[in-house]
Amino acid sequence: MDACDVWELARHGAELKGELSLEDLPRLAEQLAESRGALRFRFRGRIDERGRPAARLELDGTVTARCDRCGGPVEVTLREEALFFFVADEAELGALPIDDSPDEPLLGSHRFDLLGLVEDQAILALPISPRHEGCVAPEVGDRGRSQAPETQRPFGVLAGLKKRGN
Repeated sequence: MDACDVWELARHGAELKGELSLEDLPRLAEQLAESRGALRFRFRGRIDERGRPAARLELDGTVTARCDRCGGPVEVTLREEALFFFVADEAELGALPIDDSPDEPLLGSHRFDLLGLVEDQAILALPISPRHEGCVAPEVGDRGRSQAPETQRPFGVLAGLKKRGN
């Protein structure tokens, strides 16, 4: 599934669905702790209320991100739904007013990159700061310094060098 004709998909109200391995989504995989697993998607064409060729994308899956507090792996469920409408060319896309409509404009094509769209939407669905439920930040001691040993702190080695240089 590399490309699809969004014009025909919308005209016929057709649907494409499937499952993609996270290994086939390299930009998403590089943001995760593990690239094992898969994302399920459903891409349904339609003509929207304004008569435009459009589609609805639904994503569902579980990925393993890195916890912002402890650094360990944390499972994150992605359930995303997005609405799009298609325009014929860059000029039409550029002429659209910026509004707060839930429908996002996309440049349509007879060879539309559906894999790229699925990956983009999955990246956007990732939490900004994934955390384990109830995860506690490392203890902070005197003057806001972590109680972690010097060698485990990112600049701990530099602090040790500074002490030796004095």
